[in-house]
Amino acid sequence: MGLEHYLNADFDLGLQSGWRLPDGEAIRHRITDLAWHGLFLAEPGDSALLPEPIPPDFVAYLDRLGIEVPAVTVEPDRGPGQRLAPFGWNDRTAELARRYDSPADHPDLEIVRWVNGRRFSARLEDELFSGGHTISVLSDEGELRDLLSALPASETGWLLKAEHGNAGLGNRRLRAPILTDGDLKVVRRYFEGNEAVVLERWRRRLRDLCATFVVGRNGEALGFDLHEVVNTADGALIGDLFFEETRELSEWWPSMTETAAAVASRLAEEGYFGPACIDAFLWDDHGRVRLRRLVDLNARREISAGASRLWRRIGADGVGYWRFYSRRKLDLGDTYPEVERRFGADAFDPDRGRGVLITAPVWLGPHRRTPTKIAVLLVGRDRDEVLRMDCRLREVFEK
Repeated sequence: MGLEHYLNADFDLGLQSGWRLPDGEAIRHRITDLAWHGLFLAEPGDSALLPEPIPPDFVAYLDRLGIEVPAVTVEPDRGPGQRLAPFGWNDRTAELARRYDSPADHPDLEIVRWVNGRRFSARLEDELFSGGHTISVLSDEGELRDLLSALPASETGWLLKAEHGNAGLGNRRLRAPILTDGDLKVVRRYFEGNEAVVLERWRRRLRDLCATFVVGRNGEALGFDLHEVVNTADGALIGDLFFEETRELSEWWPSMTETAAAVASRLAEEGYFGPACIDAFLWDDHGRVRLRRLVDLNARREISAGASRLWRRIGADGVGYWRFYSRRKLDLGDTYPEVERRFGADAFDPDRGRGVLITAPVWLGPHRRTPTKIAVLLVGRDRDEVLRMDCRLREVFEK
């Protein structure tokens, strides 16, 4: 019996009170298209659950590069003999799991909801690591206004976090104690969809990190790994950098291993088991580099898990940079051979395990619809090389 991997990208949003998958086709596509990034989670004997068949031209592209395409099940079918392994557990995936021959065991959904909330994460940080980053948990707009007016002036401002969100979505940087019209629009949406919001001090981040592991039923942190996350200045996700344990992040590996162990133990006490990831960052404290160990806790898989497995399969002796590009900003042409030609010397070379590789279809369906985000894996010798490849790619393809 294998696993059927499913990247249900509406997981975090689905934790909000009363949230439903929107009716509009465009927004539905934006959510379901993310399922493609779970394709390479599948190991031999596993399969991936996808919203539509893999386009033949994408299969041909991967085949030319010597990359085996995993077994695929297309919704609403289910892989016979498989067991569902979703990105995260919510009402929809729990119902889906019951339709399989071997229903997967999962934590109580109210526990999943609670431990994925920013209130739980803030409390845990203060308990385990004497955080000092969270100012308050707030339940309405009036409380927020009163608090901001009472706080001392800040050069950097504050960060407001919705109870449930991911990849920087559900975060709003507040630069002044008087809320702008744009702030108010976002703030009111947060309070409508969440029981509470969390206000933090804004920190000058130097480097973002993500620790991943599986919480065992006995509270162990199994399969620990650490990678770098590339975010915008305001904290929205751009991509992820993968390194060998002994490179780049070795200085922070012991601290984050210790953090994962402490968090896994507390999650198990709450009744949670399964995949988890911790966001952390290095920040500038008046010229001193400090590590904030627990910025956010996500009791689910990380969205880059499939790309990380692919990187280990094809180029783990180097550095991998998996990132998103906005489709509307790119001029990719009409075919994969054309895209490869324009990659030039940076096109992925399977013999060397180096170069630029597209990790999800660029064109979908009979009308060749293009997803909102294009995902690419860049593999090079070191961090500097993959970042230079990224610059060259944008010079060639950006409109």
